[in-house]
Amino acid sequence: MRIGFVSDIHEDITRLKEAFVILKKQKCEKIICLGDFIGYSVPYYGYLSSRNASEVINLIKINCESIVVGNHDLFSIRKVPKYKAGIQYKKNWYSLDYQTRKKLSKNKIFLYEEHDLSPLINSEDKKFIEKLPEYVVKKYGDKKILFSHCAFPDLIGTTVFEPKTPKDVKKHFDFMKKHKCNLSISGHDHKEGIMIFTEKEVREIPFNKKIKLKDEPTWLHGPSVANGTFANGVLCLDTEKMEIVAIPLKTKKHVPPKWKNL
Repeated sequence: MRIGFVSDIHEDITRLKEAFVILKKQKCEKIICLGDFIGYSVPYYGYLSSRNASEVINLIKINCESIVVGNHDLFSIRKVPKYKAGIQYKKNWYSLDYQTRKKLSKNKIFLYEEHDLSPLINSEDKKFIEKLPEYVVKKYGDKKILFSHCAFPDLIGTTVFEPKTPKDVKKHFDFMKKHKCNLSISGHDHKEGIMIFTEKEVREIPFNKKIKLKDEPTWLHGPSVANGTFANGVLCLDTEKMEIVAIPLKTKKHVPPKWKNL
């Protein structure tokens, strides 16, 4: 089976439509959304006039077999994550003012008011996001795969910590083993290709390079769909051959304006 992945759409309806066209050409039978379909960050994205969070939600509802929630998605409905990555959120966290949360967070978590615009979603959109899981385990043939926006214990990516070594994701490998999964796939870090973690090494795989995954615990994360400051794209996994490739969308990277010109 061929499975396609879209992640980090960030309200970019134009590139999401392009992504679905690419995955259709790749003959993907299923599509998974790995979160952060909401969240327009100024000045990191370049499609202010075309962003449309509600239309993005409608499209992923129609086209995606499974959808997991991301950090920007939960912020849009002011909900703290179930898996808190050791962060002690105060009761009624989002009823506290920004300066209070900034002091309490000690620069360990993202505070989105600094650069995110309102997603302009409706009540039905909010109900949809409220019900989304922080991770999903799916079985394809004899293989179980875990999908999440980021790595356990920070499954939705609320902390500023970025895993860089196998040691950094040991807890995630333990979480995978608990669910009897040898493979886990995420988004979140907007990689220009694929970042692959095993218990022994970390590798970066560029766009358009197809690789065969080994039969060992593996966590990987791929590109964003959004037209941002990173090259964007999608993932395609062949579950029979256990081959995966990141395919670019061929849109030019967004170049943020110089602040002095604003």
